[in-house]
Amino acid sequence: MSTLSDRQHAFSHALADLFTWMKDQGYEWSLGDAWRSTDTLSCSHCGHEVTYQGLLVYNKRSKATKSAHLDRCALDIILWVNGKPSGVGEDYKPLGAKWVELGGIWGGNFKGFPDYGHFEM
Repeated sequence: MSTLSDRQHAFSHALADLFTWMKDQGYEWSLGDAWRSTDTLSCSHCGHEVTYQGLLVYNKRSKATKSAHLDRCALDIILWVNGKPSGVGEDYKPLGAKWVELGGIWGGNFKGFPDYGHFEM
């Protein structure tokens, strides 16, 4: 069984391979969420303590209460097409296929809640 640090290293190395492949294919991208802190924040409206991940779940931006982002084993990639960020799943499919080939889990394959820009190990 691998340790968390082993998984983090494998994830980082696979990302380097994916980014090199993307650059060679002519893709343009920027980075979205990577590590999500588990620190709690006080809500300015109600005073409740909430984590960033909890806020994403509350606002229906995520279904996962335990995300690979919390372990530094996930990254959201923003793909740019024709000078604009793409939200189109078809644009991400080649990246997702390459990521799976590298041993990762692609959010575009999530059942019922595809997350095309999500790449995790």
